[in-house]
Amino acid sequence: MKCDICSKEFSFLYFIGKDNVCNKCIAKHTVFKEVRHSEDALLRKAMRAFEIKNFDELKKITNYQLDELEIGHIKEKKIKTFKYKKNKASAVKVDAGDYLDYQTELDLGS
Repeated sequence: MKCDICSKEFSFLYFIGKDNVCNKCIAKHTVFKEVRHSEDALLRKAMRAFEIKNFDELKKITNYQLDELEIGHIKEKKIKTFKYKKNKASAVKVDAGDYLDYQTELDLGS
């Protein structure tokens, strides 16, 4: 995938709103320098607390706001960062007269 900022190919990108950004660009253009070499927990916390919609909004975060977030004076909002789709119906269809015998199906596979 291609980074929207530096236009280089990377196998791992951060999706910040509608922008795909690599860890090098985040470390270079924002206050989140630790993303380049270590963990991104503080970045994820800031994404929830400040409700970041794109990379330009992420660049506007100051060192003071980051320190306040680390200390805990700025509370993160209880929003979900990931949405999961649940499959409530079974993927296997069974006719009315049939039944599933898991052990027999496993024996046939070998």
